[in-house]
Amino acid sequence: MFKNRTFTKILLSLATVAVVAVAAVGGTFANFTATPTSIASNAFAAGSLSMTRSGSGAIFSASAMKIGDSATGSVTISNTGSLAGTYTLAGSSSGSAALANQLTLKIYADVDNSGTPVYDGSLGGFSSSSLGTFAASTGSHTYYFHVSLPTTGTDAADNAFQGLSATETFTWSAVQA
Repeated sequence: MFKNRTFTKILLSLATVAVVAVAAVGGTFANFTATPTSIASNAFAAGSLSMTRSGSGAIFSASAMKIGDSATGSVTISNTGSLAGTYTLAGSSSGSAALANQLTLKIYADVDNSGTPVYDGSLGGFSSSSLGTFAASTGSHTYYFHVSLPTTGTDAADNAFQGLSATETFTWSAVQA
């Protein structure tokens, strides 16, 4: 009999602890809710990178050149976009490679015949040149081109250029700075 009572008290104590534990655990859960808040007028607009050039047509043209002749021209490139850009000038020759390689090309930035040229070498050897960063909306630079036909040093070698022609295409490109 004594065992039965002790056993019953233990079972009742365990049942009471279990009920209190379930009540405590069940009572700690809560669902929170809030009213949504809207914030309007968050606007975004992409910038632009755009360029223009002065004039139209070729920068220079020289026909019937002879040894010692030169041709000059200039062009102004402007960044008219709303973003700064890193600019590059590329060149591509066609026609007589022999003549293009004999013609010398000097390109100056902003001041003609002054400072270090952007490029100084053969017309046929020009592939590309970095021009730096142009500021947004106001960045512009004028480039001065000088092409000359120097002597090779002998009449026979110079005569080999008679009747040949070469052309050069210059392409400016820009990427966002």
